[in-house]
Amino acid sequence: MASQVPITSTPLPGIGTQYTLKTQGGRALSIVAARDGRRSLAIFEIDDPDACGPGVRLTPAEAAALAELLTED
Repeated sequence: MASQVPITSTPLPGIGTQYTLKTQGGRALSIVAARDGRRSLAIFEIDDPDACGPGVRLTPAEAAALAELLTED
């Protein structure tokens, strides 16, 4: 996962891995990559990670489609 934006990864035993990207605007995007292939997306404030907004659970196909939309020029 090469990137100029720092991304942290945290193992979640029995679940998968959480990846967190901190934005310049003071927010954090969190993706939980589950072992079964599903992905969950959540957004929260860097200073208060417990105050997470609504999340979205994505199937592998939905995650791939979102990634494609985010990387298109």
